[in-house]
Amino acid sequence: MTHTRRGPAESSGDDTDTFQSHDIGLVAYLLCQNFELVGLDKAIKNKVLFIIKKEEGIDTEIKKYWDFKSSVDAQSYFNQVKRLKNQIFSSN
Repeated sequence: MTHTRRGPAESSGDDTDTFQSHDIGLVAYLLCQNFELVGLDKAIKNKVLFIIKKEEGIDTEIKKYWDFKSSVDAQSYFNQVKRLKNQIFSSN
């Protein structure tokens, strides 16, 4: 069994079809890698849980992110962070 190191407040979710994280930086990186954001959970006050569709390769990309071995275009990353912030503040 392989153990994937996870950052704070990350999980594969209750459903094995999703990956969940509070880390906007990680989620922006995953979006740059063409993974799909399927929802936001704002049930906890002042926290947002991002829900990503779990697809092949996501665990590898998460490990690359935490091992500082990831690389993305800076403008694309910035645009994804802006997009996520817009979704946080525009959705109820």
